[in-house]
Amino acid sequence: MAKRGLMFSGIAVIALALVWLYLIFPGMAKLPADYEKVYHFEGTVQVLNPATGSLVAIPGGTKMDRTLKATDVNDADALIVAQTIKFTMTANGAPLSAANPALAALDSTETYAIDRTTRENVAGGDKSRTGQFTFPANTKQETYQFWSATTGTALPAAFAGEEEIDGLKVYVFKIDSKDNAYPNAANGAPQKVDVATTIKVEPVSGTPIYTTTKTTVRMQVAPATLIPVLINESTFTQATVDEAVAEGKSNRSLILWASVYGFWAAVGLGAVLFVIGLVKK
Repeated sequence: MAKRGLMFSGIAVIALALVWLYLIFPGMAKLPADYEKVYHFEGTVQVLNPATGSLVAIPGGTKMDRTLKATDVNDADALIVAQTIKFTMTANGAPLSAANPALAALDSTETYAIDRTTRENVAGGDKSRTGQFTFPANTKQETYQFWSATTGTALPAAFAGEEEIDGLKVYVFKIDSKDNAYPNAANGAPQKVDVATTIKVEPVSGTPIYTTTKTTVRMQVAPATLIPVLINESTFTQATVDEAVAEGKSNRSLILWASVYGFWAAVGLGAVLFVIGLVKK
């Protein structure tokens, strides 16, 4: 009786481990229905002074807050996320429009629909989007198509190597896309925009650890002449990086224990119980 009990227990433990890995854990690994994040950036914004023909930086630098908050999960299991981007002046906290009314256009509010597993943009947002909203869990060393709100298209984010940030291994991805069409919102005049972005991500969980981006808008003033009219550079604050590293370490550990270490420990325990039962007289 004890022999059969041990063998049955071993099989049951292995079966439960398989149920956990393939049926329960995938649901836990999805973006949660209460997903909420705030990323803080610091940087500089330079804008053309028409009187002098030169770029003038906002004195004291700029801050940018990117706020993400899930509002719903639709019938297709897509996460509906409201994104708000707000720029302010570092010196006094006033909106950039206080320095130059045209810079109010840098602020935005958008609604995204995201596949909770792949983290790709899907139908259901306030406009049609393609590519990744953010990196997926189990990020690969490959090129991802990443949605750019600036260009209104998905841009290639190419794998560029590995680094370590505060003891955490990250994958580095780079976007370097030039001469994208970017018509002047006020008068439709021809413009081009260059986007240069570096994103560092913890690969097991897909947690973004560091982001820096530079957007350069150039206006056509002659058939073969374009001049820069706006340069916006923003980088995660150190506090945001520190918070992201802590989150990345926690998420990585949780996923590895839930889907690798814990799974194989359970399988090993089940196998031991089965073998003990098998050889028991």
